[in-house]
Amino acid sequence: MAKVLVLLFLFLSAIASVAGYLFLAKAIAAGEIEIAAGQKQLEIGQAAIDGGKAELDAGKRELSEGKAAYAQAENNLFLVLADKLLKGGKGFTEGRERIADGGKRVAKGEREVNVGERQLDAGKQELSRGREQLRLARKARVACAIGGGVFASLTIVFGFCWRRALISFFTRADA
Repeated sequence: MAKVLVLLFLFLSAIASVAGYLFLAKAIAAGEIEIAAGQKQLEIGQAAIDGGKAELDAGKRELSEGKAAYAQAENNLFLVLADKLLKGGKGFTEGRERIADGGKRVAKGEREVNVGERQLDAGKQELSRGREQLRLARKARVACAIGGGVFASLTIVFGFCWRRALISFFTRADA
């Protein structure tokens, strides 16, 4: 009876190992597809961040030039007087408003770039975790394949060695 139970255990272990191998093979294939998609999204995100940084730098430069031009114009008494006489001081008021608006837009751009960089870093970490899980799944798949082979071999070897005991067990059970 013990030999039958050992053979049954070995056979079921071989089946479980093969099933584990097949399950892991399917999961690994799906994981590789997800990692490829994640890498593509990461590249798109990096390009967007790089574009955002370039746009932010251009905005900062433009704001700095605008501030310098405004300060230079404000120091020019002729322009200050002309603005007050011809436009009632609206030109410098509009200039201050445009500079303040530009400062707000630059600050908003900096916040958006910072958020984007954090999201990109989180995506890189998630992709790294996914690659590590995929590496571990590949090792587990190999272990399942080896286990399936070992258990199947043991089942065959013990089945052959114990054939007389098995035949007598099954013939006795039928009687």
